[in-house]
Amino acid sequence: MLSNKFSRAAAVAVTLCGTAVNAFWRLECDGSIALARIDPLMDFDGLSDHVHILKGGSAFSPKSTSEELLKSKCTSCGVAQDKSAYWAPPLYFMGDDGTMELVPEKPPFKAYYELNPGSTSDGKPQTIEAFPNGFQMIAGTNLRRNSTLSGEDPSEFRGPFSDQSNEEREQRAIGFNCMNYGFSGSPAKNEDALYRHHLPEKSWIDSNCPDGIRLELSFPSCWNGEMDGGETHKSHVAYPAWINGGDCPAGFDKRFPALMFETIVATEKFIGKGGKFVLGNGDPTGKSEKFDPLPMSSQLTDMPGYGYHGDFIAAWDEGVLERAVSECTDKGGEMKKCGVFELTQDSASCTIENLPEEIKNENTEGPMSSLPGDCEIQPGPEPARKGKGASGSSSGGKSKGGSSAKNKSKEDKTPVNKDSSSPSVEEAPAAPVPESKPEGGVFVEKEVKAPEKGPEKAPQKAAEKAPENAPQQAPEYVAPPPAPAPAPTTPPSPPVDAAGNVLRTDVRTDGRIVYENKVVVHEVTVTEEAKVKRTPEAEHVKRHAHRHHHMQHGIGGRRMR
Repeated sequence: MLSNKFSRAAAVAVTLCGTAVNAFWRLECDGSIALARIDPLMDFDGLSDHVHILKGGSAFSPKSTSEELLKSKCTSCGVAQDKSAYWAPPLYFMGDDGTMELVPEKPPFKAYYELNPGSTSDGKPQTIEAFPNGFQMIAGTNLRRNSTLSGEDPSEFRGPFSDQSNEEREQRAIGFNCMNYGFSGSPAKNEDALYRHHLPEKSWIDSNCPDGIRLELSFPSCWNGEMDGGETHKSHVAYPAWINGGDCPAGFDKRFPALMFETIVATEKFIGKGGKFVLGNGDPTGKSEKFDPLPMSSQLTDMPGYGYHGDFIAAWDEGVLERAVSECTDKGGEMKKCGVFELTQDSASCTIENLPEEIKNENTEGPMSSLPGDCEIQPGPEPARKGKGASGSSSGGKSKGGSSAKNKSKEDKTPVNKDSSSPSVEEAPAAPVPESKPEGGVFVEKEVKAPEKGPEKAPQKAAEKAPENAPQQAPEYVAPPPAPAPAPTTPPSPPVDAAGNVLRTDVRTDGRIVYENKVVVHEVTVTEEAKVKRTPEAEHVKRHAHRHHHMQHGIGGRRMR
């Protein structure tokens, strides 16, 4: 007698409302070239004080320029002619004992190129131009630890923000959105792009976001014609009235594609574990009696996520981006529908070519007793200080037996804290093997069993924490002196859901709707009696729809009011 165990789930249907959708494409990056303390914009030819997850051209280094990136042997993203660099800090989980652990990404990372029209401040229509090679910019503010916005967050008001300063618009260009596909039994509810501008406290995430958090960062698309913006790498660009679209402020008469980063992280891996989430730059989640919506202008301590930021250096093969801007007019966002692009075949295997010796063995994934670079956790509301790990210091995260993804770090000889109740890091199951991939994005995968788990090891005793209430100042950004540089890591293991099932995603589009299909690989339990043959493996595919609509004068996936 045979019995098969598997669950059933209906596909989640999403209907979009709003105005006309503009053309865009999603540059999908299946892998990361490194997880390292490299930031050639803020710490040129040195080490950054905090870690970044790096996407794009393999020639990325502490001295990266467009010219150098164009020499890359490969890219971790989906278009072979794009050797640009895209980077931002990752998210970590800090347990109650102080142990740090990387929160895995759910690939692919996406960089949206949105072709949203607009006008100059005096009403003249703008033509969207390609990023020229040599152009570079930063979105967000690393040292920010509070909000100057009025009202509540999230807010029902969706724009325009014509009367707000560029600094205020920048704060609205960050999103920490809750993912709930409905598989946990609660009704599906995915939030619109750039809906929430703070990172909620962990207990709220545990209760409301069973499928993780989507980190979003929109870059300015109004330009004054300069290739760089000084020490902050921002003064040459500005946000339009609708953040991703609308009219540009005076002095910024040129228009670029609206670039937006999107990263989904598996916060559900830590449901039920005591601790909090911390960005790699030391920006922690907070504790507040009122968290959703959060009073944006209040001076609460531990103001969370306001220091999220990202960097971009343009490095496209000559003429390719110019053609894409004029010819890639698909409103579903699929790269393969743009004939200009040569798609990569194995971008997930691309890694950084040269790592500075100082950080080749730096532990950036955990478990560890501090953030990489000994980056100090600095809550608000005062601005943070630039960390001591910058400008050549090779001090990294103190290892607790973990290793950098692409380079094994040396094992920490410190005695293990036998009394710790915090569980050790568990490796995710091996990646499922694709069996077939029908047109439309839904595909079936063979079941791959997770490796046998050995006995868990208690993490080592946490290093002494830096005082969180130390006096803080808001220093000006100063270019650091030359110094050594950072190290890489392999992309995280395939993500799993709360039940421990292996997850993969794929995307298809239908007009204004972008479907992201979630494949869950379930184990099959088979009971066999004598002389009874075993049936084939039972397979089951769950599918979900994750919306991203891009509207004229709209903000990513927001509905206009």
